Amino acid sequence: MAKLAAWSIVKQHGKGGSQQSEPRRVRRSSIGLERYLEDWIVKDVTLIGEGFTLVGRQVLIDDGRLDLLAVDSRDRWVVIEIKPARLDSGALAQALYYASSLARLDADELYVKLEPNFGEFGDVETLSTRVKQLLDSEGMEREIALLLVGTGTHSGLERMIEFLGRFDVPISVVSFEVFELEGGPKLLIREVIDELTKRPPSHRRLSLEAIRGLAIEMGVVKQFDRFVDMSKEAGLAVQAQRASVRIAPPDDRRRFLMWMQPRAGRNGGELGIWVGPKQFAEFFPEVNEKEAIDAIGKYEDGAFFAGEALEERLNEIERFLTDKIQQAESRDL
Repeated sequence: MAKLAAWSIVKQHGKGGSQQSEPRRVRRSSIGLERYLEDWIVKDVTLIGEGFTLVGRQVLIDDGRLDLLAVDSRDRWVVIEIKPARLDSGALAQALYYASSLARLDADELYVKLEPNFGEFGDVETLSTRVKQLLDSEGMEREIALLLVGTGTHSGLERMIEFLGRFDVPISVVSFEVFELEGGPKLLIREVIDELTKRPPSHRRLSLEAIRGLAIEMGVVKQFDRFVDMSKEAGLAVQAQRASVRIAPPDDRRRFLMWMQPRAGRNGGELGIWVGPKQFAEFFPEVNEKEAIDAIGKYEDGAFFAGEALEERLNEIERFLTDKIQQAESRDL
C-alpha cells in the first residue's frame, strides 16, 4: 500500500500584488485511533464503506471475540477485524480464524449470539428480520468476506490478500491516518484496498428468475415485477443476490441504491424493501439527500410490506424514480 501524504493549497501574494497558490505539506498527527475506531464505526459504519449493516459487536466465537460482524449489500457476512496499529499477517490470520469459526456455527446458534445486541445498531425488529432471512436463505455453505481495519499496513499483506483472492477468499483493507492542518482541525484520511478475488462467488446465489419464482410462490410477483421494472426504466442496474434483488448505480455495480426480498409472512407474501437516499444523492448530483429522505425515507426505515402498505411503498419509490432519476437522465440526453 502506498504511503499517504497530504498538502494544503495556500494562497500567497506575489509580485505586483498578484495571488499565487502553492502546496504546503500537512503534518501527520494522532488522536489515539486505537481508542476510538471501533466506537466510531459503530456510530457511523460508512467510515469503512457503503452498504454495510452492523449486526454484532465483540461476538464470542470459540476462544476469542470477533470485533464487529456486518452484513453487506451482497448478502454476505463480513468479519471486521480492527487493529490499533499497522495491519500485518497476524491480523489476517485472526480474521481467517474467526471466519472459519463463523462458518461452522448453525443458524440458530449464530442468531442467539447476535440477537441480544441488535438494539445497539438500529431498529431491533428490522435487524432481526434481515438476519433471520439471511440465515433461512443459506445453502450448504455460509458466504463470508473479511475486512481488516487499521492504521497502515505492513509490506507483504497486500500480496497475501492477492494470493488468497485466487481462491475466492474475499478480503478488503481499510487503513486510516490522521493529518493536522496548521492552526486548524485534524483530518481523518481513509485508504481502501478492494477485494482482489479472481471472480465473484456465484454458485450459492439465486438467479433473478429463481427469486421471481419465490415471489410467485408467495403471491407477490406482481409487486416484485413492478419494483424490477421501475428500476430498469430509471436506468438502474438490477442484480440478483443470494435471495434478494439489489438495485445498483449503472456506473458502479458493486454499490447499492435499493434492495428487495420476497418472503412468506404471517398473512401471505411480503416484500422487504430498503432504499438508500444518501446513496442516490451520491451518484445523482441532482438529487438532494434531504429531499430523497422526505420522498422515500431513511435506509434504517426499511421493512417488509404487504397489501395496501406495499402498494403505497411502491408508489412512493416510483414517484421518486420518475421525478428525480428518469427526468434527470432525460435532461442529460
